[in-house]
Amino acid sequence: AYSPLGSPGSTWLKDNNVLKHPILNMVSEKLGKTPGQVALRWGLQNGQSVLPKSTNAARIVENSDILDWSIPNDLFSKFSQIEQ
Repeated sequence: AYSPLGSPGSTWLKDNNVLKHPILNMVSEKLGKTPGQVALRWGLQNGQSVLPKSTNAARIVENSDILDWSIPNDLFSKFSQIEQ
């Protein structure tokens, strides 16, 4: 997925901050994960390749911690409420 975490700071998108969406934040709080981790995991569970870009070492480690857990079906279904 291109820009799997949205494009924070980009001016060419109207609503570009995926990481602040209330549903994403609710799911991340319930799972004890960051919104970025949940967004990336959602992409993987949808069968997408996700390639986040970061130059921040801590964020790179955080982004890689998405393989040993999954979003339960009851929470995963909440994402269908997000307008695409």
